[in-house]
Amino acid sequence: MPWFLPLFVFGLFAWVFNEAIQTYAKKKNSSFWLKAILVIRWLPPVQLLLLLIVRLIALVQRDLTHIEIAQYMGPGEFSFSDLKLILTGGGGLESIVLVILLFTLFSERLPSIANARSDLRQGFQNRMMMFTGLVLLLFSTTLFPETSYYSPSTLPLSPIGTIPSWHTLVPILLFMGLTVFGGELFAVSTLFFAGENFQRLARRARNKVLLLALTTIVWLSLTVDIGTDWLQKIPEIGLLLPLILMLHLGVCLATVIQPAVRIESELNHGEGRSWAMIILAATMALFVLVLTPLHLDEIGVFGAGLGPYVYGFWVAAVAVSIMMLVQFLPTLGFDAAPRPEIWWMKMTLMFSPIVLCMFTPFALFLIPAIWLALPWSSLTPWFIERDVTTPSTSFILYPILFITVICAILPFSWDEPFLTSLWFGWIPGAMASIGLTLHVKHSNKASGLDSEDE
Repeated sequence: MPWFLPLFVFGLFAWVFNEAIQTYAKKKNSSFWLKAILVIRWLPPVQLLLLLIVRLIALVQRDLTHIEIAQYMGPGEFSFSDLKLILTGGGGLESIVLVILLFTLFSERLPSIANARSDLRQGFQNRMMMFTGLVLLLFSTTLFPETSYYSPSTLPLSPIGTIPSWHTLVPILLFMGLTVFGGELFAVSTLFFAGENFQRLARRARNKVLLLALTTIVWLSLTVDIGTDWLQKIPEIGLLLPLILMLHLGVCLATVIQPAVRIESELNHGEGRSWAMIILAATMALFVLVLTPLHLDEIGVFGAGLGPYVYGFWVAAVAVSIMMLVQFLPTLGFDAAPRPEIWWMKMTLMFSPIVLCMFTPFALFLIPAIWLALPWSSLTPWFIERDVTTPSTSFILYPILFITVICAILPFSWDEPFLTSLWFGWIPGAMASIGLTLHVKHSNKASGLDSEDE
């Protein structure tokens, strides 16, 4: 079926643009377009279900022309214990992706938002489909490697290994959880005036993402061999690259992006807004341009000269350039946020490692700098703009500045700087969100008391 994979990619692209397609279909209001919307929604999950059925039939029949059957089982009679291969082999990833797609399709029926308006629930589902489709597209070559879907010219005459053990499911399940709950946070962050039902869902999703992120970091610490050059071999180690990138997305969404939506809605018109944007852009660019080459230098793959700094500066410059260019998007109508310029800068910087990893796996080393840069996107407007109540510098600014410097320096004193940065890099973002949330509550309470006095 040479058309199968292109059709799957087309279906995921349609998921990314489902909201626009749905709006166009409603304008046409014809039976053809209503059926087209139904096909677009169900095409990717139906295709994955077909893949799993093909695997199951090959397993039951012990079809030795199927690469996994030849590798792990060989000729013989089917037994129920063989079904383990469906989950621990290539079918495990397909099953997890199918669960992600089905969860997304039924996301508008989540109990937390069941009582919300139908248009808001539909908007939530559309944003979930956008996030899921984009993530699966970017990770498609890793989740669905070409070697798993063709019959080689020569197959093994006897099994060359045992069926993979159950612990191979750990990274797959972590990837599923981070994708699903990260998608919820992404969707909620684009519906910032949706009401308390969505805020309740956001709080629950944020807690789940943080718990899964901690579990993922622990799993990485226990699994990878620090004594080897594991970072250089990440593209070859199955799901490791997508898992680290989803960890990155989840932490950014949970600690900075989603909390900032509510915080930034309390900002005023923005007196001094342009100056704040310049300072913010310079601060974020500085973090990325300085820390990325330093992390690349630590792995030693580019030699002891200027190699890591040139390569790191190039990767960082691409990410920063894209971040700066998207500031023009609000002028084109992409302004569905309290501070659309800042929102787009944050989202672009957050997604830049994922996009750039399609071209170079070393874009992974943007993550430590981005985790330390993003919190300042929330802090800068409150300290630069003149028409808002400035937060306490001793309670918020100085502690976050101190912990940011510590988290930037500390990894380089450990054996594995990248892994250490994952352990500590989320702290500034969490501190900034908590501190600004407390400041907003205190300011609102004070404003309420002032109004009563008047």
